[in-house]
Amino acid sequence: MCAIFGLVTAAGDAEELLARMGQAMQHRGPDGEGEYHHGAVHLGFRRLAILDRQHGDQPMFSPDGRVRVVCNGEIYNHRELREELELLGCVFHTSCDCEVLPQAWQVWGEGMLDRLNGMFALVVDDADRDCLFIARDRCGQKPLYYSEQDGMFRFASEIRGLIASGVKGEPHPGVLEDYLRLRYVPEPLTFFKDVFTLPAGHCMRVLSDGSVSGLRRWWSVPGPERFDGTPEQAVDLLDQVTRRAVERTLLSDEPVAAYLSAGVDSSLLASYIKELGGDVRTVSIGFGAASDESDDAEAFAGFLGFSHERVLCSAGDLVELPRVVRQMERPVGDALVLAFDRLASHTASMGCKVAIGGEGADELFAGYSFHSTMLAADRLGGLGRQTAAGVLAYAPSWVLNRLARFPADIGSEGRQKVVRYLRGFDALTVEQKGVNLRSLFESDELSDLLLAERADTGAVRRQVGECDLLDDHLRYQFSDWLQDWAIIRQEKNSMAHSLEYRMPFLDHELIELAFSLPNDWKLHGRQDKWIWRQLAARKLPELVSRRQKQPFYFPLETYASSELFRGFVDDCLSEQAVKQRGYFSWGAVQGLKQSADAGGFLPLKKIMSLVILELWHREFVD
Repeated sequence: MCAIFGLVTAAGDAEELLARMGQAMQHRGPDGEGEYHHGAVHLGFRRLAILDRQHGDQPMFSPDGRVRVVCNGEIYNHRELREELELLGCVFHTSCDCEVLPQAWQVWGEGMLDRLNGMFALVVDDADRDCLFIARDRCGQKPLYYSEQDGMFRFASEIRGLIASGVKGEPHPGVLEDYLRLRYVPEPLTFFKDVFTLPAGHCMRVLSDGSVSGLRRWWSVPGPERFDGTPEQAVDLLDQVTRRAVERTLLSDEPVAAYLSAGVDSSLLASYIKELGGDVRTVSIGFGAASDESDDAEAFAGFLGFSHERVLCSAGDLVELPRVVRQMERPVGDALVLAFDRLASHTASMGCKVAIGGEGADELFAGYSFHSTMLAADRLGGLGRQTAAGVLAYAPSWVLNRLARFPADIGSEGRQKVVRYLRGFDALTVEQKGVNLRSLFESDELSDLLLAERADTGAVRRQVGECDLLDDHLRYQFSDWLQDWAIIRQEKNSMAHSLEYRMPFLDHELIELAFSLPNDWKLHGRQDKWIWRQLAARKLPELVSRRQKQPFYFPLETYASSELFRGFVDDCLSEQAVKQRGYFSWGAVQGLKQSADAGGFLPLKKIMSLVILELWHREFVD
């Protein structure tokens, strides 16, 4: 785990620019550094030592010196690759995972990627090719940002590295609607006009003149081929694949922690770690609200015999919001980023350099409430949807709260959102049927809120339309939601504290198996993640394996009356601030503030997304 960065340029100040990039990302690699300069190619590296502390500095070189590699991440199957390459005559001198990469490249070329199991962003400089080769792992667990500006190509693990080298931090107004709707900007765009992210599962070449060539997808979410065994056989196979995935992520020469809630995913992860003899400490987070599961998490940690620590969030943590927005780099419009920062900060203070968590299972096995709501709406049929909409339009909001799992009272605004969704369902695309349920601002609201003409970047139209509704949406989530919402919150906040975050449920073998399973083994009646819960039933007490998912949620309604929250709203969304920024109608913002003052789950989330956007501009643009 580290920071990688570099330039392709003939400019005379390249070495100075490279040094600035490394200094800007020192937190990602406090244990070592390295650089390489040859012609127009300049590569840099900062190391967070996890494996083979003494010998892991980069760039890594092939024995003949003709291939240079910098890599951020972990190659979990490096031992198997090492053995395979040794049979072909390759020689290695360390136990560092990334040492295999230069010779793997010489033997297999770009086909090397298909053999890698891990999380990585890597850059290969091959003297026999007049270009750099850059690739990102299948799920985008490790970031890679780049910019083509002023005749120079730059790349870095963080946007701040690019800015330190002179990339202009100009905002991209065309992505504003995506942010307001989704609470994030889908890759390959960022909120910076001239900064892009290499999409997950993609690779590209950079020519010696600094131009990008051959951007392509090297891995895709598997197609609709179906598992032809029984549920019991599927659970047997899930057990084997999941066990291997967890075992791989336990590989470390440094202390490891596991994030633990009381939910099925993290509990199952902790159970496998115990089964494998993993020496970890567990950490949970609580909010002092109705959705707080930290008591149950502590009890389960005790049941497994793990040493456990608990982090408690409070209204006082809001003071850290500007700092957390700065370390996120791309605006993610949810206060939950504060919780991820607290978790990472506390875990690092325990002396751990690695944390493991359960992200990915909800995306693989349909664990979110919008999955079941979307499928229920589809199954109702046209007449059923119109009937349900008519009933819900006049029913109290508690009726909908009983029918679906929401982190807080959905209120009348949320109820009307569901009513509109049901009434307009037939006109929605596959993408919209999923996205509209979890979107923050709807189309009519955006028309009222935005001053400028709305723009469609088209950034999120990928990998849908091949299978049925649930398959399509699960596949779609792997094209944006996973990287730009779920993963980024953990990756950015953990690395800000020099902590490597690993996600075993995003092992590509587990992904490929999950996508082969029938949909009714995922959503089975009203039970989410049914086949995953069958596996959990073999490993966990019944109370845990059958526990309904509780949304991981920062309870703004608990903190909305605090002086800190009010201060952010009054400052960031004052008439002067709104008019000076020039994005929003002041009248529409006033209406949102009034709705938030009245309380409610959705109005508060909308207000917080606008506050975070303003803080982001102050940190990076003003």
